[in-house]
Amino acid sequence: MTFTPKATKCTACGAAIFFCRTSNSEQMPVEFEPNPNGNLAVTPKSDGLPEAVVIRPGQAAGMRAAGLPTYVSHFAACPMADEFRRKARHKSTVDTYRRNAAARSRARRA
Repeated sequence: MTFTPKATKCTACGAAIFFCRTSNSEQMPVEFEPNPNGNLAVTPKSDGLPEAVVIRPGQAAGMRAAGLPTYVSHFAACPMADEFRRKARHKSTVDTYRRNAAARSRARRA
């Protein structure tokens, strides 16, 4: 069975990507083109969203020897990856709350 991912573009850098579901049911962006140094095995699923599984180097070599593609997470290549990480999003939200609280405090003193 041939796997053809549905291409989309990264909203930050514009690279061609597709989304997969991880083992804990979260969505992960994956580079559209297979990578000879990839550490992800991608398998199609009946619901339309493929599943990505991290594989060991030996498994990846075996897949490539069998003619199966391996992929890389887009987080590894995207120059703007930190903008999409939960920790970074949370930090910017906390920083915004702190700035707003400081501005309200200054306004009350004035």
